[in-house]
Amino acid sequence: MSDTILGGDFTVYYLDDNRQKRIEWSGSASGTHTMNELYSALMDLFDESLQMDDGVPMSAQTPVEYTIGAIDAGDNNPWYISFRTMEHLTGGALQTSGWTHSDGSSIGIIVVPVTHSGSTIVQGDVGNDISGATTGAGTLLEVISTGATNDYLVIRPDSSAASDNFTTDSQTITCNSHTATQAQAGSNTGEMIWANLYSLGTIETDTHIYLYQGAIGDDERTRVYSIIDNTQDWWSDGHIDICVPIKDYTTSSFDVVDGGYITVLARKYTTLYDSYEVACSTTSGGRNPIPLATSTDLDNPTGYKSITTTAVSTDDFSVGDEIEGGTSGARAIITKIEGTSPTYTFHYYLIDDPLTDFSSSAETITNNDATGSATKDGNAPSDQGPALTSWFTDAGGTAAPTISYTAATADIDDDGTDEYYAVTIDCNQCPLTYVYEWAKYITRRGATGTSDTDGIPGELYIGGEVYLKYSGTVSGGSVNEGDDVTQATTGATGIVISHDTTDKVLLLRNVRGTFSTSYAVTSNDNSGSFTPDVAAETFSPKKAAPLGTFAGGTFFGARGVLLSDWASSDENSFILTPIEGGTKERPTAISIEVTNLTGTDESTATDDRVAVFRLTGSGGDINKTEFSAYGGESAGDATLDVDTAIPQDVPGKSGGGVVRLRDASDNNKEYRIRFSSWANNGGGGSDGRFTLANFAQFTSTTGTNTTTVVYSTGGFDGAVKRGDLVYNSTQGAVSYVKTVDSDTQLTISPAITGQASGDSIEINCVPIAVDTADDVYVPLLDKYATASSESTSIIYSSPINFRVVVRNVANATPIKPFSIDDATSGTNRSIATIRLEDTIYT
Repeated sequence: MSDTILGGDFTVYYLDDNRQKRIEWSGSASGTHTMNELYSALMDLFDESLQMDDGVPMSAQTPVEYTIGAIDAGDNNPWYISFRTMEHLTGGALQTSGWTHSDGSSIGIIVVPVTHSGSTIVQGDVGNDISGATTGAGTLLEVISTGATNDYLVIRPDSSAASDNFTTDSQTITCNSHTATQAQAGSNTGEMIWANLYSLGTIETDTHIYLYQGAIGDDERTRVYSIIDNTQDWWSDGHIDICVPIKDYTTSSFDVVDGGYITVLARKYTTLYDSYEVACSTTSGGRNPIPLATSTDLDNPTGYKSITTTAVSTDDFSVGDEIEGGTSGARAIITKIEGTSPTYTFHYYLIDDPLTDFSSSAETITNNDATGSATKDGNAPSDQGPALTSWFTDAGGTAAPTISYTAATADIDDDGTDEYYAVTIDCNQCPLTYVYEWAKYITRRGATGTSDTDGIPGELYIGGEVYLKYSGTVSGGSVNEGDDVTQATTGATGIVISHDTTDKVLLLRNVRGTFSTSYAVTSNDNSGSFTPDVAAETFSPKKAAPLGTFAGGTFFGARGVLLSDWASSDENSFILTPIEGGTKERPTAISIEVTNLTGTDESTATDDRVAVFRLTGSGGDINKTEFSAYGGESAGDATLDVDTAIPQDVPGKSGGGVVRLRDASDNNKEYRIRFSSWANNGGGGSDGRFTLANFAQFTSTTGTNTTTVVYSTGGFDGAVKRGDLVYNSTQGAVSYVKTVDSDTQLTISPAITGQASGDSIEINCVPIAVDTADDVYVPLLDKYATASSESTSIIYSSPINFRVVVRNVANATPIKPFSIDDATSGTNRSIATIRLEDTIYT
């Protein structure tokens, strides 16, 4: 027999019905009731005279905390409520009593893992007898199919006898003529707890809240999915009020999952994100408020996919509309519309759960916000925006941004002291507006890749939360990036994002508890231990955008996030926060731009040569005595030192440039050498050092002659540029790269007499023995044009007088030498080249 309550939404099966004694949801797939409604309805049902001989299923401890199972004294068979039923309950937490099975003393409830492959026992078999070929007999109460390695059979044993427990590995289990193979020796049993989570606050329309739980120590956090569908959860968009199991039925004793912690995230793409980590009660579950706030992100408007239509029934689609695929069921928000009727291209981002994309075949596209519909073409959706490399290169970047999670130091504010960082975003010259959208894209809901987010799903990455610094040493082993660590006495835990072993600085993420400066921190992976006696500081991550926010044209990096290789136009468009705190920004930067150039790439011999030289004053000469050489270098060395500190208005500190060396012993003969960076206190006692863009010495191979350098191993592409210095130590001669012909061949000019295969050659090195009498200077710009304009970014400190020089007689239309003087007192300058054809040159 059975009864229904709450309008038929719940069915109550009794012990007399083949010992089921369970409560099952029998309402609509999307229906819900509060825990109090279920409790009250059960109390009404069991208040009737016919139920007086049955133990009541539930008790109430508070209006929001309840217990189910063996409630009345002497009730030897606990009531069961299915996991799938719990997905329809709101408004309160639930714990069990009497579910723990003990051989010989307590019948309880057991969970038996069975091999998923080949199992034919299904939910429709619930209520029938179930038995093992060797051990075990009882009633099947629920089938949990994870779709992975194992399914799980929830069983009420016939008795507490050991013979009724399922203890035999690999035995055949039979129910209703269906079979499965037991997947372990013994069953799982214990008390279950469902915590109640409800969100509050203001969130954007179509926001789908999602959850993660699981141990953080080995990055085992997983998405919380429905018990009946391992691809999606069971709640709809918007705020949640749900019951989540916080004990693990797949473990032998129903262990508490990760101390009861659950991470709740709201990350709808194109909005400012939010997240919250709740620590649920491990005894009652509790009713837990989840404060969330999301809002439209005006700096993140770009979709990451597109589809194209072949027909429209009405011309009624607008940016911001929700569209839906008739076959795929995909739902998306339009971010951009290209084309005209009937051929539109809709750029979009996906919504709903799961995030399903449109079909690779033709399907009807319906506008859910208006009356329009269209027919999609037969092609697969295309990547767009931050999912597409060309989006970045078209904006002037050299590639899409990349990210690394390792300790780094940088002197962002040029105060002479390096700061500590843990995460480096290589902008690859992309504008920061694009870098920001990329950072949002890799951390949105649906970003399940781990390569860009420290080995965890991007949709889960939150960022650094604790800064540690120590003065002593690491003993007993090592503490490496990615290790999970625990502090003695406090019990605080976290994951190491980066560990600067030189400066003894760490940044931690996924932190639990509070670290102090008094106790040892130990790696649970590599046994190293240290005491953070200098600093143990907790801070809040940037929940709205985990890698950094963007506002008012400025990128504000999350703590510990470093930018590198930014576009020169963004020199003053970011503020960073190093691991140790405080904010750092670049000193005021200006640009000097030369336009109306002819330029394609580093290998084209017909491109303009453009240079900007610092002058000694207004109308003065080029300042060729900017620095005195420190001296001591030998020909072939890869660094060049000067005897004074390099001022901040010398370009190329991190991005490189060109340095010129004047040999006083040879009538001030000049050598042009490309460098990759400069730094003060460079080493060897010098005050400033240029690190040259050195291509290490190699032995030339067959094909090398006086104007050609061949190196069969290769490596010239990307490492060598037109105009680079070539030093042949065998011949004791210097030349320059005229063209990079291939990865293995260079053309040089002037010719090097006697050069042949087998010669020792080096590129961008010191070409002479340097003396203190030699001079060094750095052009503000010195290169072959690769575009119609070239610019240099300069940290401004005082007025600069400069001369622009553009020359090109190699082009099909040779020009007369162009030269003009200008000055800046802290503002950007743009000089247009006047291209007068040289009709005399032949």
